[in-house]
Amino acid sequence: MRKMILFAAALCMLTASCATVETVTETTAETVVETATGMLMVQGACGMCKTRIEEAALNVNGVARAEWSLETKELALQFDPGKTSLDAISEVLAEVGHDTDMHKTDDMVYAALPECCKYRE
Repeated sequence: MRKMILFAAALCMLTASCATVETVTETTAETVVETATGMLMVQGACGMCKTRIEEAALNVNGVARAEWSLETKELALQFDPGKTSLDAISEVLAEVGHDTDMHKTDDMVYAALPECCKYRE
């Protein structure tokens, strides 16, 4: 019986010591990040184009949001102007095969697109 009482007491002490957690709060200065929004006209023809356009834009350092509309051909962007620009994003899109209102894709890159992605007449 004495062993059970000692065991119970030890278990209670162990549980109490484990339940005590030291909380350390650090206060840091908030970082202010400037964001810009913009629109680019980007040519495309299908859902594969939508995926390629949005992924290419999101892979540009500083782009936080990219949403392309098949119907309007508009790419809505949110980005950090300290890290990138509409011109730089447009150039990347042209590199993956999509003409924009700022840059035209290389004919060889365009020719390599799947048939459903051909938007030129």
